[in-house]
Amino acid sequence: MSKAIKHIQAGLLHIEVLGSVPERVKKRRSARAGPTPPAQRFYNLKHSWQELELTIAANFQGHDLVLTFTYDDGRLPPDKAAAGKQFQKFIRRLRGTRRKRGAELRYIYVTEGFHAKGTDGPFAADGALEDKRLHHHGVFNVTGPGDLEEIRSLWPGGGYVRAEPVDVHYYRELSKYLTKEARAFGKPKPGERTWRGSRTLKKYQVEYIEIPTESVTLTPPFGAVDYAQFGEQNPYGYGVCVGARYLLFPKAEASAYSYSQGRRPPP
Repeated sequence: MSKAIKHIQAGLLHIEVLGSVPERVKKRRSARAGPTPPAQRFYNLKHSWQELELTIAANFQGHDLVLTFTYDDGRLPPDKAAAGKQFQKFIRRLRGTRRKRGAELRYIYVTEGFHAKGTDGPFAADGALEDKRLHHHGVFNVTGPGDLEEIRSLWPGGGYVRAEPVDVHYYRELSKYLTKEARAFGKPKPGERTWRGSRTLKKYQVEYIEIPTESVTLTPPFGAVDYAQFGEQNPYGYGVCVGARYLLFPKAEASAYSYSQGRRPPP
């Protein structure tokens, strides 16, 4: 097996994984012989937040919004399936209004309704809104100052729409929060994603850098923020590996240096 660094860039988020690359043998994928074993299913759900984290980081930053959509008693759907259909109708209306003014819509959302009220963590304020009651969480791109009021005016559920800006330092926590119910209670259908997103979502970038020697260590690049190393079992595409994650903000363009000078005496 050869050694390589797997570099993942998702917007501001960078993840580097140092490990062995298994030899890849090309073969035609055969039909699934049976259901996914319980242990593998548990492992897949346990790490389902990682793909979502990369997708969120590749598409949303601090000017975008994390939203919680609730229903009043008179408009509460009977089950998750009905709630999902109603949310899709809302998405179509929002997409139509943005299309009329030439604006793009990017979103990710989940539908929940099983878990009890939460009282801790960075999203504890949503607890009273979602205590074993159907609701939706979403991350939406913002195209102008009136987007939030537009979303609230189009929401047909009658309940409250809670909004807060995306915190780029909490991509991981946000992705775990959005997949918490699927990880706790399982998915309704095998092979189904734990979240849904628009077709306009951007893909994160993956690059493999071959290592000519074994004595290679990961070091933070200049300007890295929230740098943290990890050592895990197959977190991002390798078997046993070590890695690091960090944010890297774009460099601000240097402004022209200016200074004041006293008036020179006339010649």
